[in-house]
Amino acid sequence: MQPDNPYKASLVELIDDLPVRQLPGWSVRQLQVLGWLALMSGLGSALMLGVVFVSSWLGQAELEQVERYTRWLGLLLMLLGNYLLLRLKSFIEQRFVAQGLSWPVWIIVVLALIIGLMDFMVGDQVFKAPGVLTIAYLGLMVPMGLCITWFAIRLLKVRRAYASLRIMAWLSIASGLMFASVLLLPLALLPALAVCVAQGLVFLRGASELREQQAAA
Repeated sequence: MQPDNPYKASLVELIDDLPVRQLPGWSVRQLQVLGWLALMSGLGSALMLGVVFVSSWLGQAELEQVERYTRWLGLLLMLLGNYLLLRLKSFIEQRFVAQGLSWPVWIIVVLALIIGLMDFMVGDQVFKAPGVLTIAYLGLMVPMGLCITWFAIRLLKVRRAYASLRIMAWLSIASGLMFASVLLLPLALLPALAVCVAQGLVFLRGASELREQQAAA
């Protein structure tokens, strides 16, 4: 049996020294814009959450006006969230050669569109007059939560991922399970807000990495 070669580089060293993958089609500015959009999405969601808390102190006329604005804001945030999720998927697949993201991401996008349109069309009437629409709305939260958890588990399997990406994955698991439970649905908004921040940090980390790569070239 041949003795181990003392001059042979260890496998761990070879893995750690792998160069950062090239990112054709991506630019520092593009990743920075996506990062700030994700942070703004979290800020917009926090604003909507704050409006819910203060709505009980508003008059009827003011409340109707606020509800009109928040419906439009909710629709815009839903569309922005879907766009950012698709861009994140593309970035992770290209940067980390991640696999198995397409199915959970596209199901989340479709379910988010349906839920977002329901929110826009009927608003809080879903819960003011419980019925078939309420059951359908809450029923959609179960597959939505399960798919978010599925996506997060796939993120945890990404090798050599950014710390912010792993934090985003764990926060997504927390929010996904809360969505799926339905009973913890109101609490799911808190980790969901943190997910937006973590997502923004992923894009900004990618921008910083790409800038360093271009400077070294």
